[in-house]
Amino acid sequence: MITGQKKGRDRTIYLTGATGRLGQAVLRRVDAIPLVRKEHKLQNEIVTDFSPRQLKGILNDADTILHIAGSIQTLDEALMREANVGLTEKIVQAAPDNCQIIFASSISIYGKKLAKIPADEKTATNPDSPYSRSKFDAERIVAAHKDHCIFRIGTIYGPGYEDYHKVLSYIEKGKMRMIGNGSNRIPFIHVDDVADAFSQAIDKGRGTYVLSGEALMQKEIYSIAAKALGVNPPKDSINLGAAMLIAGGQELLYRLGGKKPTLTREHISILGYDRAFDCLKAQKELGFSPRSLEHGIIEMVREYRSKKNSL
Repeated sequence: MITGQKKGRDRTIYLTGATGRLGQAVLRRVDAIPLVRKEHKLQNEIVTDFSPRQLKGILNDADTILHIAGSIQTLDEALMREANVGLTEKIVQAAPDNCQIIFASSISIYGKKLAKIPADEKTATNPDSPYSRSKFDAERIVAAHKDHCIFRIGTIYGPGYEDYHKVLSYIEKGKMRMIGNGSNRIPFIHVDDVADAFSQAIDKGRGTYVLSGEALMQKEIYSIAAKALGVNPPKDSINLGAAMLIAGGQELLYRLGGKKPTLTREHISILGYDRAFDCLKAQKELGFSPRSLEHGIIEMVREYRSKKNSL
């Protein structure tokens, strides 16, 4: 974690997505000007409608733009695409020619089945979902800007990511089932490690970087969580294809007016496919150093218990 004085005091830095979980973590490390759609009382925030005209006027003195804003709402593809592609296009078009743009992309652009394991920046991409295609298209827009840095980020977890509390609850109650035999690796990365990378990349990050933490097997992850919870790890399993079918059915019912599904096909993909990544470039050029996944899981269990006990 970056400590001491915030980075960026000698540069004019703008930040999108400042109210999101990753954006908040970055703002704790970087002296940036948040761009927001409505007032949030953040220090130095600028309220904007993100129209091309307003962005052009706001960003005219930018040295660096940290573009984190986006959408993972896979159940509303049109809104997701506008947030991930449309907004990115507006930001890049409004940025000064000599401005550095650091963009939050996703490892999803490599697809569910990696061309090689571990994958790195040179591995062939295969965006195979509406979300991954939106991130892939946004990457191409950012890459056309001369001074750019693209982070292909693994599955983020950490404080504030309470969607994982549902999984911890299932493990605690003995209801969690492994997808497949549990031997697939899951590329989680702690939110603070990603935020550190954004801080480290200011002024020196160039090109594309993969950011992922330690890739443990699905069954290892559940075992660590179960031990921290003081329960037995999951033993039952469900076939990956069956899990995808069930999630797809729940998504369809949601679109027909039903309740929002607990797990979408995107969630099942994260948990069920074997994916591991090589982050050597980020380690060498940016000093990227992700924490152990076991430490992060134990931290998540502590937060889960604290929230549970406060109810």
